[in-house]
Amino acid sequence: MTFLAKASEIRVGERKLIKVHGVDVAVFRVGDQFYALNNACPHRQGPLIRGTMVESENGKGCSIRCPMHGWKFDLATGDSHGRPGNATVYALTQCGDELHIDI
Repeated sequence: MTFLAKASEIRVGERKLIKVHGVDVAVFRVGDQFYALNNACPHRQGPLIRGTMVESENGKGCSIRCPMHGWKFDLATGDSHGRPGNATVYALTQCGDELHIDI
């Protein structure tokens, strides 16, 4: 596991772009939950960190909408809601105030 950031650095509803081993990782905080995705949309490499967070249709979970073409990706799973190609999600662990990812 690789240190990513301090949880206290990312307020509820915010996001942060962090480079880890040469990879741009977009970190999102929804309530007390943190999500880490590869920042590049698999469709056209759009910067997911600049996307719009939207609540899932069933009211459970949250997705990020790519700012380039509007594709949505589930923050927890990377699922592209029926479109080809899922976003890459990294396993994230919180230990106290530290966030770590498996990358």
